[in-house]
Amino acid sequence: MLRRPLLSLAVVALGALSLTGCGAHDSTGQIAVTVSENAAEHPYEVRVYAATGKLSEHQRVFPGGTADFAGVPLGRVTVRATDLCSAKATVTDDHVATVTLATTGC
Repeated sequence: MLRRPLLSLAVVALGALSLTGCGAHDSTGQIAVTVSENAAEHPYEVRVYAATGKLSEHQRVFPGGTADFAGVPLGRVTVRATDLCSAKATVTDDHVATVTLATTGC
């Protein structure tokens, strides 16, 4: 008789833990990407790719401007924009990674 209430209680407890995350950690970070002032005078589509190669974030940025991205997967990322040199950065949860995209230094 006692088994059924204990089993029900265990199922409810496990369900509650899975819904609340039980100390779940947000595995994303932030990166700030600046487009060099020396770039051609048109907006650039800046794209951030996770280590898996999957597109994580994108924004349009004018030369001299900075785009702030949040929700970027932790770890090594690649930042690209057409006609600009790509860059790599490591995103962590304790600070904002920074990258500058330029037309030279590829």
